[in-house]
Amino acid sequence: MPEPDLLVTKFTLPPVRSVLLHRSHLLSVLDQSCSVPLTLLLASAGFGKTTLLSAWASQSASQIAWLSLDDQDNDPTRFWTYVIGALRKAGAPVGEATLAMLHSLQPPQLTSALTALINDLAALAQDTVLILDDYHLLRELAIHESLQFFLHHLPPCLHLSLSSRVDPQLPLARLRARGQVVEIREPDLRLSSEEVAKFLTQVMGLSLSAEDIQRLETRTEGWLAGLQLAALSLQRHKSGAVFLNAFSGSHHFILDYVQEEILDALPEAQQRFLLQTSVLESMNADLCQALTGEQASQQMLEALERAHLFLVSLDEERCWYRFHSLFREVLLARLQATQPEQVFRLHRKAALWYQHQEWPHEAISHASASQDALFMAELLESYTERLFLQGELQTLLGWIKLLPQEVLRVYPRLITSYILAFNLLFPFPYQQKEEREHVYQLLQEVERLVQSEDQSTLPQTERNLLHHRIKLLKIWDMGIRALSDGDVEQLNSLAALMQHLSFEDDAVWRQHSFGSLAMASRLAGNFPPMVAALQESRKNTWKEQHRSQEVHILWALVVALIALGQLSQAYASSETLRQLIKRLEVPIPLAAYPDLFHAQLAYEWNQLEMAKNAALVAIEKTAPLHYMDILISAYEVLVRVCIAQGDLNGAEQGMREMQDVSKSTGTLLFRSLVESLWVRLWLAQGNLSQAIDWAEHIPYREQLLLYSHENASLALARVYLAERRYSQALQLLTTLHNAASHVARIGSMISILALQVAVFQASGALQEARDVLFHLLPLAEPEGYIRVFLEAGDPMGQALQAWLSAATLSREGISPALVSYVQMLLAAFACNLQHEARGKANPLALISPLSQMISPLAEPLTPREQEVLHLLAQGASNHDIANQLVVSLRTVKKHVGNLLLKLEAQNRTHAVARARELSLL
Repeated sequence: MPEPDLLVTKFTLPPVRSVLLHRSHLLSVLDQSCSVPLTLLLASAGFGKTTLLSAWASQSASQIAWLSLDDQDNDPTRFWTYVIGALRKAGAPVGEATLAMLHSLQPPQLTSALTALINDLAALAQDTVLILDDYHLLRELAIHESLQFFLHHLPPCLHLSLSSRVDPQLPLARLRARGQVVEIREPDLRLSSEEVAKFLTQVMGLSLSAEDIQRLETRTEGWLAGLQLAALSLQRHKSGAVFLNAFSGSHHFILDYVQEEILDALPEAQQRFLLQTSVLESMNADLCQALTGEQASQQMLEALERAHLFLVSLDEERCWYRFHSLFREVLLARLQATQPEQVFRLHRKAALWYQHQEWPHEAISHASASQDALFMAELLESYTERLFLQGELQTLLGWIKLLPQEVLRVYPRLITSYILAFNLLFPFPYQQKEEREHVYQLLQEVERLVQSEDQSTLPQTERNLLHHRIKLLKIWDMGIRALSDGDVEQLNSLAALMQHLSFEDDAVWRQHSFGSLAMASRLAGNFPPMVAALQESRKNTWKEQHRSQEVHILWALVVALIALGQLSQAYASSETLRQLIKRLEVPIPLAAYPDLFHAQLAYEWNQLEMAKNAALVAIEKTAPLHYMDILISAYEVLVRVCIAQGDLNGAEQGMREMQDVSKSTGTLLFRSLVESLWVRLWLAQGNLSQAIDWAEHIPYREQLLLYSHENASLALARVYLAERRYSQALQLLTTLHNAASHVARIGSMISILALQVAVFQASGALQEARDVLFHLLPLAEPEGYIRVFLEAGDPMGQALQAWLSAATLSREGISPALVSYVQMLLAAFACNLQHEARGKANPLALISPLSQMISPLAEPLTPREQEVLHLLAQGASNHDIANQLVVSLRTVKKHVGNLLLKLEAQNRTHAVARARELSLL
């Protein structure tokens, strides 16, 4: 994700003039208002709202976050990005999670993003005032609604101040009734008689009689802008009495008066400079020079500010300025009336300057005002990828809609970007039905263009790219419909279709392609093609130096490797991902993927406390974001750990939280996973009747053999086993195994075969149980699977013991590594029994591949050394160890010697004590 385009001057507190009217009573009101959540300054233009707020902020003891709003902020993502930027500029380290959500290609609801921001703010100790100046410029309803939510949950350390010309769309009546708002309105902002006199004499430097001051107060009714314009005119009039007799304080009169009395009195060079720069909302010397050709633009700006000509400095260095809105209104009206042909030309020049500075929002805004739709379309096409990656989809949509249809048809790439942005903002068919029909018609137009026999209309490379995008958009549309309807079979078909698409496009479309492929492949359960595509894509990211793209590829790769049973590779890739995330400072939710993978792998390796802690970290990071891909999987690990540890109350609490999260998605995508975990819990609780009731009323029974329902299928097999319906269990497991082996999904095969062993053993088919073990063990041993065996229960323990006895007698064709592996598994079963006898399940594994990888020792213990260590801890002699491990006495002594060396121990007892200190036992 690239850095958002943020103008620092929008965060800058407007400098306070050296000569300023001090309004102590209003400053006192603002001081007291910090005790309530909201302060409003409401008045029309020219009443000094911004000046008052900046004067108060410059002397306040609170931390001030200032944000000057403009028309470009009518995008929720951009608005809240700027709010976070203002808070950070003020010193509040907040908003990492919120920014990650706002700038993701598929952002969640604003309330979810703001929940994370509110939680960040609530943790701060420093009181902060957030000032939003010119709030009346915001028209987007989603911003008003999100600000209501933000205000309703505002933490005590934050105070919100708004200046606006109109009442904001907030529940003001309720806030007033609760005493939660302080309002400073137009009557409060009008200058008193004393303030009028001070302003005219001290600030503007006029020498007037009390009668003249009284007359100006009456005419202007304390309107500050009117007084300032009158004072500027009086400075230029020889006869003040004549001017005062003709002067009216109304807005309309004063706007006319500016043209006749102030502009006409200026030198021609200043007039020309003011008129030509009036198209700018903000300006610096370089930009002014680009529009006017004036070499001394900086000196001109400073001279205009010194002359009180309604030029406001935006920073302390006086590099950036803006006109007072009323004054700019007059200048623009005069430019339009006297030199209309210049308006569009000046906007085009401004657009080109901003394009050169790589500021897309300002460039496109001026391009739009230039009335050159082709120029605007060209700019938009060059900025589309950047706006996508910054999450400003609503802004992009709004700009594309400004283009005439005949111009849009000239830029088919823009049409596809428009459709993609629309689909991401409004993914479901019931949303924006009228515009959706228009989107469909545009897609048909691009299709006709691509299919045209006239080869001169498009180069072949462009035709191929558009054809690829059309396919992706159609697959996305079908996928969303299938997801909404719970049509898993259709999702599987789309996964197969996705595997044959190329990914040659810009970063946005590549990311969209990978996301769609990952989702579809996971639902289909066919991971080998996905791994091949991801590994090839990863090579391309290395060549193109797109390291942020590699983050997306890596997490999808780890998901696939775990499903394929390649746990060691998954761990290595997960650690690479963790390091890359740290180096690139990738925010959550992506930054939480390594925690999830750590939890899943630790569980498989029976490191239950590690798994639990990592799952809780993943949940804590992603719960505020409602990031389902991580959240649901982390809850799954948490529940399974709680069941394994005998904490059934904790498991039930986790299940209820997981179920609530699943329901909040509004889809059936996670239903079978949630139900399968309930079945595990019911069986652990001894509630067989509840499990049987579920098994008899599964609504998706016809789809059970699909990979997306594999967890439910395995849960059903467990129910059959508990009911002693062995033939039904074996029939189901055989069908599942055939489907998994067809696509080499080793992770699934290991789970299925483990249950088959348990069913055969429980049914008395002991030879069949041993035969299945001969298939299962070579698959599981290289990757160190432990938990899947323990979950199969006592029948698995009995089958393993029988296998070991037979292997010890035969020794022909049996790998010593497999024998050692089975011995380790049986030790884990024994450890489990000991903990159950004490009233709790085994909290830690006996031996774990993960503990080998994350060893506190300089040189980690080998699996065999860990076995020897555990036997030493049980008090076994060298002869006992040799007999149990079926090795020579000399070999045992060698392992004990290695243990003493690695543990820096003096003897066997010391070695066991050191191992306990290092949590190796």
